[in-house]
Amino acid sequence: MRAQIHGRRRGRSPEIPWLLVATIIGIVVVVVAALFFASGLLGSSSSGVQTSSGSTVKASATSATVTSSGSSSSSTSSIVIATTTPVTVSGSGVSVKVDYVGSYSGTYTTNGETTKIKNSGTRVFEITNATGTVTAVVQKSDNTATHALTVSIYKDGTLLKSDNTSEAYGSVTVSASV
Repeated sequence: MRAQIHGRRRGRSPEIPWLLVATIIGIVVVVVAALFFASGLLGSSSSGVQTSSGSTVKASATSATVTSSGSSSSSTSSIVIATTTPVTVSGSGVSVKVDYVGSYSGTYTTNGETTKIKNSGTRVFEITNATGTVTAVVQKSDNTATHALTVSIYKDGTLLKSDNTSEAYGSVTVSASV
C-alpha cells in the first residue's frame, strides 16, 4: 500500500473548479456571439438578399419579410434593407455613369487629361469642359460573376454609349465623341 504524506490530501486538485468555470464562461461567450450574428446586429449591409437558388432579391422598401418552410419546420424573419437615393444624370454637360454593387476602379480621359476613379455602387462623374472623345475604362475589384458592371457616357442627359460585363474582375472600356 502506498504511504500518504502528512498534511496532503489525495483526490481532486483545487485548480479543477477554475478550469470548469473557465470552460463555462467560454461556452457562454460563444453562444452570445452566435446570437449577435444570428440576429443580424453584426451582419453585413447589402443591397439584396441571396436566395438558395443563387439569385439576389432586391427591395426598395425599408423592410421585407422572408418566409421559408421545410418538411419539419417553418420560420419567418424580418430583414431590414436600407434604401438609397436614385442616382440621376444631369441634363446638361458630359458625365460618366458607373453602376456596380461592388467596388471598382478605373479612369476616364478627355481633352488629353486622365482622371482616376475608385468607388462602389452607382456613381455619376461630371466632366467639366469635355470636348472631343471621352474614354472610360473601369474594372471590378472583386471576383463576383453574378453582378454586372455597367459604364455609360452621357451628354446633356442623353446616353451616347454604354457597355457592361459580368465577368470576375471584368473590365469595361467605353468611348464616345462629345
